[in-house]
Amino acid sequence: MKSSLILVVFLLLIACGDADEDSTIDVTPQAGSALLVDSVTAEWVEYLQSSDEGLWEGSTEHLIICSSAGKLTDYEALDPIVYKPYQLCTSGDTVFVTDAATQEIVALNSAGELLWKAGGEGEAPGHFPRVSTLAVSARYVAASNYYLGRIEFFNRDGSFSHSITFAGAEDIAAIDDTTFAVASNRESGGSIHILDSEEGIVRSFGEAEMIHLNDVPRMDLMLLCVSNHNRIVVFNRYEGLLAIYDLITEECIYRGSRTYPAITPAPLSIAAANGQIQRMFFPVGANPFLGPEGMLNIVITGYQNDGSFFNDPENADFAPITAIDRYDWDGNYLDSYCLPDSSLSSTALLPGNQLVVKNYSAGELILYDLGD
Repeated sequence: MKSSLILVVFLLLIACGDADEDSTIDVTPQAGSALLVDSVTAEWVEYLQSSDEGLWEGSTEHLIICSSAGKLTDYEALDPIVYKPYQLCTSGDTVFVTDAATQEIVALNSAGELLWKAGGEGEAPGHFPRVSTLAVSARYVAASNYYLGRIEFFNRDGSFSHSITFAGAEDIAAIDDTTFAVASNRESGGSIHILDSEEGIVRSFGEAEMIHLNDVPRMDLMLLCVSNHNRIVVFNRYEGLLAIYDLITEECIYRGSRTYPAITPAPLSIAAANGQIQRMFFPVGANPFLGPEGMLNIVITGYQNDGSFFNDPENADFAPITAIDRYDWDGNYLDSYCLPDSSLSSTALLPGNQLVVKNYSAGELILYDLGD
């Protein structure tokens, strides 16, 4: 497990720097999944909330108890439905996931049954040299074609509809049936672009919150989430920073992040074998998603077993849990809860307070039940 984690996260290098050596936590991973009430996960929740006072801390009304509900996809199957999940989203009880091995978009139901596949490797319309992020509305499945400078639109049955030229689409979020928000710093006017699925960009605004990474081109630097009340967050997952905007007025509501219990890593410059200086980057978080009670949930992937953030690919020792921070849509930190497994990233909510989550070490989609 340790060697596979090193390989996976090394390929996802994002931001690197000195860890806080005083931020340590003495826990021992337990085999398999566990309930929130077990001693390991409970101690991690206490640690995650130790650096900031959340509005919901200690509230039984908002308490989340998380338990494993099995696999949605199985990488070890003879013919896996998804070979290498990259990013996912949900619409009702349907899960949509991009497969980085086949360059396809895969739709499956919450029982893990295949509904359809679309796309594939190539440069023709509806095909991808490297598939990445996607979003789903009542009418379309929209997918970023970052390296070809397009957004591909598919109908909800998986049939290809059309393409729109768009530079540097790092993430996409559906606003209504035919309108999407797209994150990009390569298009002019801001970091957030409102896109009509037929006409293209109709307006642009806002700036992602960044400290060290304004000059770093990445296909996954900024990730989006839209609320049910006309708010949008653009999350800088390399530095763990949020920028929340009003979708109507374009007013900035909040910039920054809650106080993490460990120092987030800054970029690290190293000398390569050829003598050139290279910058190394490591992820702080995965994606923002609309969670229980309509709150903003942020998946934080980088915690190590000692409580520091990941910054050394040769000595990876990931925490036995995956942390999720909760905010309201004014930017107030609410609390943190844990998914009782390591190596989890892209996450979305299904009906019945169930989460579908990518396990990037196993290459599978996992289900979790959220109770109280």
